[in-house]
Amino acid sequence: MRKASLFKQLAAVVMACLALTVTTTSTASAENVQAGVWQKDGHDFNIRTAASTSASKIATVKDPKTRVPCGASRCTRNNNGGKYTCWAGGPTGNDWLKVRWAGKTGWVAALCVDVGRL
Repeated sequence: MRKASLFKQLAAVVMACLALTVTTTSTASAENVQAGVWQKDGHDFNIRTAASTSASKIATVKDPKTRVPCGASRCTRNNNGGKYTCWAGGPTGNDWLKVRWAGKTGWVAALCVDVGRL
């Protein structure tokens, strides 16, 4: 009978932990999560006025600690942007991410940056 009592107590603790996890997870709202980009493997990246390497540069991010927000909980993608090569021997693609920098909307080459929560 003692084992049954111990089992019930253990089950109650596990259930309480699960309830806490579910409650904590469900109260986090998407509005509080900010997505952004930063340097990939220590390489500088450009923020451009359009999703193309021929578009004007808004800025070049040289500081590895700089985080550039996307302006939403997710980064908006443009899979039909201009083709790019990140750096000599680096990735190539045509996928771009919309970001906000100095009050302006810009675009960064998606494969040239790391993406995540800020």
